[in-house]
Amino acid sequence: MAAILALPAATPQAAGPATAAQYLELSSVADGKCQIMSAGGKLRLMRNTHPNRALAYRLVRMFADKPQAGLVVGRLEPGEPPIKLGCTRIDGREQRWDIVTAELEP
Repeated sequence: MAAILALPAATPQAAGPATAAQYLELSSVADGKCQIMSAGGKLRLMRNTHPNRALAYRLVRMFADKPQAGLVVGRLEPGEPPIKLGCTRIDGREQRWDIVTAELEP
């Protein structure tokens, strides 16, 4: 099970071999609890878009542009529902999750 965190999605490469990070899809959805925490807050989700390989990842949570202690570490199976990372705004300040590492598993 993954911990909470948010980060910008990796940009797929135009050419060359695929990187594992490009299969981590990050999205934000409207969420009542996040909206209550801070106006404009949304729930940040992450999922594995690779068709048949699991993805191991490590993320750092950034709050008000400062890295927070600890890493979010986990594994996502292909076709699994998205995991919830957390709210994009807390007390009016931005929160995001940045990818530290991502590896496709055999």
